[in-house]
Amino acid sequence: MRALNGDRPSIPRALSPSIMHGQGHRQYAAGLDTVRTGFSNLITLSLWNEATGENLTSDELYQVLEQVIPPHEGSAAVKNQMAHLQQYVIMSKDPNKSRNLQKRMQECPQSERNMIFNALSPYLNELVYDQSANFVIQKLCEGATPEQQKIMLDFFLTDINNIVDHSIACRVLQRFIECSTEMKNVDTLFKALLPNLMSLCFSQNGNHIVQRFVVALPDRLNTIIESILPNVIPLAIDNCGCRIVQRLFEQYKINQLSLIVNEVMKHSVDLATNQYGNYVVQYILSSGQTEYVSALLKSFKGKFYSFSIHKFASNVIEKCIRGASDQEREDIFDEIIGTSGNFNHPRILSMVEDQFGNYVIQRIIEFGTPEQQTAVFEVVYDNYDRLYSLQYARHVLQRLQHLGFEF
Repeated sequence: MRALNGDRPSIPRALSPSIMHGQGHRQYAAGLDTVRTGFSNLITLSLWNEATGENLTSDELYQVLEQVIPPHEGSAAVKNQMAHLQQYVIMSKDPNKSRNLQKRMQECPQSERNMIFNALSPYLNELVYDQSANFVIQKLCEGATPEQQKIMLDFFLTDINNIVDHSIACRVLQRFIECSTEMKNVDTLFKALLPNLMSLCFSQNGNHIVQRFVVALPDRLNTIIESILPNVIPLAIDNCGCRIVQRLFEQYKINQLSLIVNEVMKHSVDLATNQYGNYVVQYILSSGQTEYVSALLKSFKGKFYSFSIHKFASNVIEKCIRGASDQEREDIFDEIIGTSGNFNHPRILSMVEDQFGNYVIQRIIEFGTPEQQTAVFEVVYDNYDRLYSLQYARHVLQRLQHLGFEF
């Protein structure tokens, strides 16, 4: 606020208590455009006005600083202190000194952490994008006081769209979310980003922020599901989007995700053969929910063999075998290697040699009947000399030997 009628300028409320003068003014870090020679390297006019909301002239700021720094204390000591604080900014940008500063922050008392925070916080918009300094700011997130978390939150909100999709700055935001002790801060960020949540799911950097929301905000689960449900299949087959869907299955019980599960079930065949979508199907098969497992097995009927030698779907078949009932396993094995007395030896041999099919054969050995195990053994025994030299086949040989079969 400007001084009126010769009154002294108002003194803004201190923003942080750790490096305040006794009369209640924060001493800000050095700037380029100094106000007066006597206070050089103390603070720029633009920085003061931006930080406090004041709109002072140079003369008015000089009057304020005169009140903050009494003449008897001398400006040299103040300048030395501010120069010391400015060094934190310089250190944070230097690769080696940045690591030293991070280590120091782990060991120093809270009072020193406060000093470091106050030295760096006016420069957050610069430091979070820096390749070295971002790690220092991440370290500041750890153990930040509620007041410091609020300062950081306010900063993030001023530039949230750039930060969330920046390869370096988004890491700082991730760490802030992980370390925040005030969940209302995380929820504020979520609400700010909700209109763009879908695009963030597909973003190389933004998807990590959405994942943090999935973990940190269980009360927002339904909102997240409603936001992604219309595009859950495109998400499931996207290299970034699939991480969101997988994180949901990791974090929550499957009955909480029934809307997503129902959509996945409709497209299970296509997802099983997709390099990303197959993982989503595997989560459902691993859930232990027999109704979902049985429904998926019905969808895959007639495709068990082709899936068994498929790069991605073979993983799904392994999960099918593990999650199926005894009768369902019998049906799977009959389709893949043939029935009792009519085993398909050429197919068994091709699968033993196959880089993907050999894993399904191993599961048949593990879960099959003695007759099915013997059928595999006979094929391997008859072709032992050739199979022994093949990398993938050796896994099957070892599995049979573990069960007591001798060659």
